[in-house]
Amino acid sequence: MRVSNNFIYNQSLTDLTKSNERYLQTQRRISENTDIMTASDDPVGAAQVMRYEAVNLLLDQYSENAVMAKNSLEYEEVVLDGLTDLFNRANILLIQAENGAYGDQDLGAISEELQMLTLAAADLMNSTDSDGNHIFSGHESTRSAFELKPDGRYEFEGDEGRKKLQISDNVTVTGADSGKTVFEDVWTRNNFTYTQLAGETSVRTEIKDQSVYDDFLQKNYSAIDATQNVFVFATVPGAGAGIGDTFTLTNSVGEVVASGAFESGRPINVFGMELTLEGAAGTTGVVTFDKPERDNILNEMNKTLKVLLDPDTDFYQRKSALRDATVSLRNTMNSVDTARSEVGANLNTIAQVGSYGEMKSISNRVAQDEIAGLDIAEAASELAQEEAAISSSQKLFNRLSNLSLFDTM
Repeated sequence: MRVSNNFIYNQSLTDLTKSNERYLQTQRRISENTDIMTASDDPVGAAQVMRYEAVNLLLDQYSENAVMAKNSLEYEEVVLDGLTDLFNRANILLIQAENGAYGDQDLGAISEELQMLTLAAADLMNSTDSDGNHIFSGHESTRSAFELKPDGRYEFEGDEGRKKLQISDNVTVTGADSGKTVFEDVWTRNNFTYTQLAGETSVRTEIKDQSVYDDFLQKNYSAIDATQNVFVFATVPGAGAGIGDTFTLTNSVGEVVASGAFESGRPINVFGMELTLEGAAGTTGVVTFDKPERDNILNEMNKTLKVLLDPDTDFYQRKSALRDATVSLRNTMNSVDTARSEVGANLNTIAQVGSYGEMKSISNRVAQDEIAGLDIAEAASELAQEEAAISSSQKLFNRLSNLSLFDTM
């Protein structure tokens, strides 16, 4: 068969091109550190590697979510810790202020410190994170959680939203709590109102045992039927012959729920309530449950401070105001403790899930390396061989490209 010079030339050029392609392919495998450059290199292996890469991308997103949630919760934890210390100090001051031996100067000093603590609490409740977002405002994070209105009340300006972040296939954690849940929806002190209907007596009332009264209210209060919240209190003159004056407390259906001896000026204690009547028996009044309410600690503290700083208030008014603040403060502290526990639980969950995610990501990358990992020593040897082949092909191509009909080999 006759072989033309053109054929020899083209074949040599093709061989040189293929050598260059093999060289470049090996060089690319080394630079990218993988044995599978395209799906055609290993269809099954390429599909497996792609699945692992998809899982790792998802794990990376979960990791970013976990970091965001962790930062948010850690900011909240710092603020709640600060509020706990502040509230503990305020609680001590409220107990001291209830001491009847304290004079106006002592109460003034206590009130001044309570004012500073209230302002500090407002500042912490309006804390922001590193991005300037208000921690306790919910989704309305660009607005202050609690805003001081012209009437002197603090109003919650956020919402109840909480960011939910998925940190694994089946685990979702929430970011910082809403201030409405932690601070705004806190129960204030339950109380009652006494109204004289008949008879000539002066009456002083107070809650003597708060827990007993709270239990009595919980069992009898109705948000639907207001008549169930009213009890008739009556004092009855004795009938003589050793039968003294008595009192009765009757519910809305006429049942006597409490009774006993009555003596003018002597306190009567029923269901945690204390009533002191001065005057002759034969009076009638009504005891009415005050509607249970929720409010933030800032307003409750300011209400108490207003009473403490008013020189016209008496001992019993100050005592009642101090107990209002004390109950509200303790309820707020319980709410803060609940929030701190939830924050701690979420942080533990993030740590545990994050550790598992890191292990899973490492395992996936090891599996990818086993499927598509490059044997660098073998690849380097191939590169050297292909470089030598290119060099030989170039020499042969140069020789053939200069051939003519008159040349002799």
